Amino acid sequence: MDEPTPRTRTLGGLVDERGAALVLTLMVLLTLTGLVLALLAASGFEPQISRNHSHTVRTRYVAEAGLEYAFDLLATNVEAWNAYLAGASCSQGVVLGTASSSLPGLTSVHGTFTVSVRNDCGAGDAALTGVDLDAATGPCDPAAAGGAARDANCRVIVTSTGALGSMTRAITAVVSRTLLPTINSALAFPGVHADVSFGGSRLSIDGRDTTMADKPGAPTGSAAAVYGVSVNGSLPALESQVESALARSSGAEISGKDEAGSSASVSGAATVRSDGALTSRAVLDFVAAVAPKADVAIGVSSGGTHTVDNLGSGCATDARSDACWGTTSSPKIVYVSAAPADAAAISLRIGGNSTGAGILIIENGAAEIAGSFRWNGLVIASGKNVGIRYLGGGNQQIYGATIVNELDAGAAASFTSDASGNGDLLYSREALDLVQNALSRRLVTVYHWADQ
Repeated sequence: MDEPTPRTRTLGGLVDERGAALVLTLMVLLTLTGLVLALLAASGFEPQISRNHSHTVRTRYVAEAGLEYAFDLLATNVEAWNAYLAGASCSQGVVLGTASSSLPGLTSVHGTFTVSVRNDCGAGDAALTGVDLDAATGPCDPAAAGGAARDANCRVIVTSTGALGSMTRAITAVVSRTLLPTINSALAFPGVHADVSFGGSRLSIDGRDTTMADKPGAPTGSAAAVYGVSVNGSLPALESQVESALARSSGAEISGKDEAGSSASVSGAATVRSDGALTSRAVLDFVAAVAPKADVAIGVSSGGTHTVDNLGSGCATDARSDACWGTTSSPKIVYVSAAPADAAAISLRIGGNSTGAGILIIENGAAEIAGSFRWNGLVIASGKNVGIRYLGGGNQQIYGATIVNELDAGAAASFTSDASGNGDLLYSREALDLVQNALSRRLVTVYHWADQ
């Protein structure tokens, strides 16, 4: 019988499988080799992927730096927004600052940003800003309608494009500003009531520009004078009411802009004017915008009174204290609010030797001021049954402007001065500019960021 060859079938029906292990091993090795090559190929892309991700993140940071630059520029120069809009259209912004600016202290290799600004007057902008298109007069320009080169609604759209190598990222945001209301007099009554009572003490209401270093009655400021007293422009009867109170007073002195239009300053009834430059609505909008940003917020219960003495005495040791209501180097926003009352109520009583600087708002209540008092900035009493009462007993002075915005035609007296002491309500452009500039970063906000 012949010997079986390696490929012949044996008696048991089995095939000789010698060499199959080698084939299987080669197949496994080939598969593993493919997997290794695939992994090596993938790992070769990882540095590029990581580099692209790093550039993407860094480019966005550069774009954010551009937005911060725009915010700082716009917040520092809140009166110059129309100048920045020169050359822009409602759809195409104009470069703010310098195109392809490097980050401070770094070269362009670390990235550059280009910032553009335009007004919110283009189609679809209302969805971005949350307000109507800027095509009418507004709080930032009550005299002229907004447009491509004029901001009236206090909002602009800023786009910052960051670049790093071949990578670019763009961010669009809305920047809004809150300007001080139009100041048209040393003492303004833009509401529906202007009942005043001037006591026998010396009271000076002066619309001539008084610097913070000037003594009352001796102004040296260079800004144009405003009226001594202004009332609601649509209620001229209030002007006669104030003039009658002035005629009955023996100690009140009112100076300011001539209501007849003369550039010379005048005194007496000639500087009392029914004027629409400052409206009740504008005051209400300003209060609504500023109150949430108050450094000191005081809520007064119905019928209650918040009493403070010697304000400012602790500012040198603790400027952040609620007992410190601002200084000229660090003015504050102070907001005292009460529920609307059907009868006159004193919600704030200030006594002793007190000083403060910034924006003081008393809403839905009256403020009584006694002793010595000096405020640099803007004082607003707005709401129902509001007022300011000088009680005498010292020198009470407001350098800046005073606004009493009464919403109830049947309210009590909006401003009174007692028969004792010396009171001054002085228009001061310097004090108002101090407030606007020092608080500018609080009165300018950025919102609705959108990546492009």
